[in-house]
Amino acid sequence: MSDKPPVRRLARRTALENRVWRVDLDHFVDANGAEVRDYLVISARGHAAGTAGGVAVLPVLPDGRIVLLRNWRPAVEAWSWEVPKGFVEPGESAADAARRELVEETGLAGALESLGSIWSEPAALATHADLFIANGCVPAPGREPQSAELGLGRPQTMTADEARALAASGAMRDAVSLLLLARLPRGQGAG
Repeated sequence: MSDKPPVRRLARRTALENRVWRVDLDHFVDANGAEVRDYLVISARGHAAGTAGGVAVLPVLPDGRIVLLRNWRPAVEAWSWEVPKGFVEPGESAADAARRELVEETGLAGALESLGSIWSEPAALATHADLFIANGCVPAPGREPQSAELGLGRPQTMTADEARALAASGAMRDAVSLLLLARLPRGQGAG
């Protein structure tokens, strides 16, 4: 099995960018000479290759219950049960971004534990998200959750088993949230 990439990029042009994302259209050729033009690649703007463009954090309260958000996602026109998550600002560490997103979206603060990272869609997204559990979450001094983000829901507490029931019923379909719930150590989040 060869480690040599089976395709080579011939060109890249930026089609669109905003404050957070850059959308490129790439021109590839494979070993047989077959070409693919306008291959869509989405990157976190302002991030070096290999660094996290996003974070996701599963809050766990001192009594063991977890916190999820029921968000409206315009792209899929549906409700989505999710953990707090967001973008890493340029120059910000992934852990600092996780702490910031946790406070912004839930009004909580807790001790972070890293659970690795995920490529949520490596066919098109050229970035990864670092994953965290925030243990012992308590209200952050002087902070209330912010709901300025489009479709962001209010924090809701539940046991891990209740969250797993949402997943089993199909009510929770966000891949990053499902992975964090699956990585929650057994017995944690029992409530």
